[in-house]
Amino acid sequence: MLRQIVAALLAVWAAHLAARDEGFTVLYARLLRHSDAFALTAKIAYRFSPAVIEALESGIPLTLTVKTRIRRPRWGWDATVWRRDLDFRIQYYPLAKVYRVIDESNDFQRSFAQLDAALEALGDLKQVALPVAEDWRPARDCYAEVWVKLNLERLPWALRVLAYFSPAWRLRSSPYRWRLVD
Repeated sequence: MLRQIVAALLAVWAAHLAARDEGFTVLYARLLRHSDAFALTAKIAYRFSPAVIEALESGIPLTLTVKTRIRRPRWGWDATVWRRDLDFRIQYYPLAKVYRVIDESNDFQRSFAQLDAALEALGDLKQVALPVAEDWRPARDCYAEVWVKLNLERLPWALRVLAYFSPAWRLRSSPYRWRLVD
């Protein structure tokens, strides 16, 4: 009986460790102001679950949404004063054996032979322009945050139903926050 309990605890612990290897992490992010835009620079680590990798390698396109917000502290909750979402798509073409990373906001794409290289490029955002009114300035007490999620709404309908109920598909990062200095 004790062996079964120990084996069960070890199995749960191993599953917990394996689950920690999945998900997204925003390692770094900054917004710099240019006349009519912010320039977003960020480094994001993507770790897909085996189920997501299997779907990708079967030719299912995946859309990752990078959410950028400027927020202002309020009494009960913080108010969003500016927001922009960026969509990036990664798709594998089995016949050509190539991964394609597409920046849907800027209609730019690159191809890679290895998944690791594609994920590295996907997570390396450099000076991505995010429009803002030229005369708009955030208040001094504002902060910025960036996070990313796998956009389940962009999956094929039949797969979307499965993804809603499976933790392997609910991949997102925690918000990366920093004080905004304009």
